[in-house]
Amino acid sequence: MRKHLTVGMMMLALFTFCAANAFAGGKSALDEIKAAGVMVVSTDANYAPQSYLNEKGELEGFDISVAKEVGKRLGVKVKFVTPDWDLITAGKWGKRWDISIGSMTPTKERKKVLLFTMPYYSSPAQFAIHKANTTIKKINDLAGKTIGVATETTYERYLNHNLQIEDVKIVYQDWKPGKLVTYPTDANAIEDLSLGDGARLDAILSSRQTIAEAIRSGCGKGCPIKMLGDPPYYEPLCFALDKTRPNSESLLAELNKIIRSMYDDGTLVKLSMKFFHTNMIPKL
Repeated sequence: MRKHLTVGMMMLALFTFCAANAFAGGKSALDEIKAAGVMVVSTDANYAPQSYLNEKGELEGFDISVAKEVGKRLGVKVKFVTPDWDLITAGKWGKRWDISIGSMTPTKERKKVLLFTMPYYSSPAQFAIHKANTTIKKINDLAGKTIGVATETTYERYLNHNLQIEDVKIVYQDWKPGKLVTYPTDANAIEDLSLGDGARLDAILSSRQTIAEAIRSGCGKGCPIKMLGDPPYYEPLCFALDKTRPNSESLLAELNKIIRSMYDDGTLVKLSMKFFHTNMIPKL
C-alpha cells in the first residue's frame, strides 16, 4: 500500500510539474510584458527626426514619443535598446527586445520573420544630391551615379528593383546606379554626401522627413544638400514583433487597438506636426 501510494504521489507530482510548465509556456507575450512592468523597444539612435540622441544624451523623436505613449497606454515602463537595423529586420530576437518601433515598412520578405501592426504613419522616399551640383537636374540623371543608402532598407531594395510592399504599387526607375554604397543608418549616408559633390557620393535615397530634418538642422556642422525630384514611392510604417516568439497574437491585437486610439484622439497627428512639421498620418 505504501509503495502504491508513493508511486501515485510521484505521478501526481510529475503531472503537476508538466502542467505548470505547459501553463508557463503558454503565457502570452502581452502577459509577460505586463508582468515585467517593462516593454523593451528597439529603435535607431541616429535617425532624426524619428529617433535621435538630444543634447542630454537622451533618446528623442517621433518614434520615441510614440513608444512612450504606447507604454503609457499599456500601463508599463519603456526601455529602449538600439541594435543594428539588420539584426532587427532579421527576426529571431530571443526576447532581447519585445517590439520594434522604428519606422519599419512591412515588406513581403520581412513578413516571413516578423509580425506587423496596422500603419501608424506613412513616409515618402526621397532622393537628394549635394547643393553644389549643377549637372544632376532630374532623377534620371542619377543613372550610373554612386548612390548611398542605409543597409537592409526599402531604399536599398528599391534601387535593386526587388522591393515588395503589400498594397503599394512600386514603379521602378528605368536605370540603375553605377555603384550602391550601404551604411549602418541613413545619417551616415547624409554625412558622406555632405562632404562634397561627388567626394564619396553623388546622391542618397532616404525618407523625405529625414532629409528635410538634416537640411533644417544643418546636420550638426553644415548640411549642403538638396532634394531631387518627387518622391518615387510612399510606404506605410508599422510596429514589428518577432514571429518566432510564441503567443504574440494578443500583443499584436492590443497594439493595433492602441494605434487606433492614438489615431482617434489626435495623438499621432499632434506628434507628426511636432517632429515632422506636417501631417504624415494616413486616414483610416
